[in-house]
Amino acid sequence: MKLILFSIPFLLLAGTASAQPGYPGGPPYYGSYTNTATAEQGALNGMANLTSARGSYNLQTSQAAVYATQAQSNEIANHQQYADTYFQMRETRDAYVAKKNPRPTEEQLVYLARSSAPKPLSTDQMNAVSGEVQWPTLLQYPSFESERDALSTLLEKKATHGGLGYQDVNTFIQTADEMNAKLKSGIKKVPPQQYVQASTFLKSLLYATCQVDLQ
Repeated sequence: MKLILFSIPFLLLAGTASAQPGYPGGPPYYGSYTNTATAEQGALNGMANLTSARGSYNLQTSQAAVYATQAQSNEIANHQQYADTYFQMRETRDAYVAKKNPRPTEEQLVYLARSSAPKPLSTDQMNAVSGEVQWPTLLQYPSFESERDALSTLLEKKATHGGLGYQDVNTFIQTADEMNAKLKSGIKKVPPQQYVQASTFLKSLLYATCQVDLQ
């Protein structure tokens, strides 16, 4: 009986000891690690990460726009600098040319105009009173007949009335240019001396009548 009574406290103590947490035969005293984050905390963390990502994207986009604008500004500046350099070089060249070859004075221009004017026709070539013309050999060919008749009619009109009107002057110039073009078209088929004689005559005739040169 004493043995039984003595054994009961021992068993109670053993049971109590086995019921208390401890390292041997059970989990640690503080328990195992578990993730205590709630669903709401996870959602908040996700929203924070998303907001941070959007902020980074906006910042990078803004920086890219700034870089693009700066690159465009640099390109425009380069083009402007190129244009300025080009015009400066051209002004320098023009100034050099103007200094090397100065513009003729009014007196010089008048002299050049007179010296370059065709030689006046002699009285044997054209009668200023009647307007009759003695055409050179080449211009007497049948291919020039229509132009000869037109010019002769206008020359007689000028001799009669003392001048030609605006329309008649234009007609005379156009007809003389057509005759000259036709003359040039056969330059390889006629004697050079006759060609020069006809061309010189036609230039002098046009200048004496209309004060203009052949085209």
